[in-house]
Amino acid sequence: MQEQSTSLYPPLQVRAGVLVVDGYGIALRVVRRGKLRVEDGIGRQRRSLTLDRAGCGLERLVLIGHAGFVTLEALAWLRGIGAALVQIGRDGEVLAHSAPFGYDGHPIRRAQALAVANGMDLAIARELIAGKLDSQRGILVRLGVDLREFDKLRGLLASADSIEQVRVIEANAAALYFPAWRDVRIRFRASDLARIPARWLRTDSRASVLTGAPRAATSPLNAMRNYLLACVESEARLALLAHGCDPQMGCLHADQRNRDSLALDTMEPVRADVDAFLLDLLEDRTFTARDFGELPNGICRIAAPLTHELALTLPHWRECLRPIAARLAQAFRESLLGKHAAPRTVSAKSVNKRRSIPGPERSPLLATPRKASQPRPYATRAWGTPTVEARPSSPIACAMCGEPVLKRRRRHCDACMPRVRREHGLRAISAARKALAAQAAAGDDPRRSAVVNRARGEAIAEGHRRNRSWAREHPGQRDEAWFKREIAPRLDAFSLKEIAAATGLSLAACSRIRSGAKVPHPRHWASLEKLVASPRG
Repeated sequence: MQEQSTSLYPPLQVRAGVLVVDGYGIALRVVRRGKLRVEDGIGRQRRSLTLDRAGCGLERLVLIGHAGFVTLEALAWLRGIGAALVQIGRDGEVLAHSAPFGYDGHPIRRAQALAVANGMDLAIARELIAGKLDSQRGILVRLGVDLREFDKLRGLLASADSIEQVRVIEANAAALYFPAWRDVRIRFRASDLARIPARWLRTDSRASVLTGAPRAATSPLNAMRNYLLACVESEARLALLAHGCDPQMGCLHADQRNRDSLALDTMEPVRADVDAFLLDLLEDRTFTARDFGELPNGICRIAAPLTHELALTLPHWRECLRPIAARLAQAFRESLLGKHAAPRTVSAKSVNKRRSIPGPERSPLLATPRKASQPRPYATRAWGTPTVEARPSSPIACAMCGEPVLKRRRRHCDACMPRVRREHGLRAISAARKALAAQAAAGDDPRRSAVVNRARGEAIAEGHRRNRSWAREHPGQRDEAWFKREIAPRLDAFSLKEIAAATGLSLAACSRIRSGAKVPHPRHWASLEKLVASPRG
């Protein structure tokens, strides 16, 4: 990487996976040897940065403004490394997205279209607004406001039977929430007080004096709030696309032209987190007159480098939005699978061929219509497999608790994995016992042959001899509570073969030990302790 800093803006560099490009004459192009060249600045004060594909750590490239150019090669370069391009205007409005490909969830999008008809939209709206009101209540506690009226509105949310009632409750809660911010003051440097408008020191309303709406803010607090909400909206759209949802088909926000309604729905529980961040910022920072500017019509604008500092919060909002987007995708998916619907008649085709167990009727919406395609010559072995470009990792929802699953090829999170493995081990043991009982009833019991009995007797005698020898050398060392607390929970990270190689026990015994159904003899504890102390443990 090469960079050149100026005095007007901070150094042009990738911080926390985010690169903020600001100013006029912005240029994004690919130069020699496949490197991305980024240039920005104002006048003669220019910044430049050259990025390599590998090791640059870029996840979001934020463009602030609308003066400059981006080449097609630069867009392909960003897509190749799995980075997203976000353009935010001077007024805090999201102008453009360049989202990397995620899960192509056509069934989920069909479920979105049916949400209005089957009542799923009301359940989702209640859940999202409940999270928003709970977070806003925490802000009101910090501001020292009486919560009785607010709690009454929160209690009415569970009985709301239409989207209109949910919107009315949200509007009434906002009428109690935003007036509580009137006592919040913005601290400016004493030498700059004569250079700023007097109304900048306070926030009388969430609405702008000019428009009567949140847009076109006339105070620094609302300008920063609009800017941060634009960042949150961009991350919400990317999170929904990664989980296969359509950002434009919302449940709470009505569908409008050029608006991502579902992205705005997903933002609702995070809006109070933005306000909490602003409260912390106002308590810790003293602003200067250069941090904001006033247009001829009275609109307040945020200036650099404050815009760059706020854009660096994108990774935080991404982590806040991921579980919400995963929960929405899971809710739409479950509505197609019929988990919350009435039981259906099992047809002859709805049979699991692998286990021969009848299952619920498969929804016809799960079948994605595809058109017949022509044979592709590059898909043959002679041409080789096309290289798959990098895609951002987006966790799925846990099948048990709904939390995001961060490890690939898993259906359960780390918190639920021990329980899932324990249940799977117990089921396997029960199935094996039933199979042995069936063989014994048929007169073909593999445990009763002379060879097996002789080998079993020798193994049992050798095990007893080793146990007695260890007990004589280590008297009194039998604290099973310590083993269950320190060793047993960490065995989930290892396979049965690894545990068997460390202890010399059979796979069946290791399965019972890992599932928690059995505590091994203390002579195996040292080898298991060494195993879990390895880097994988």
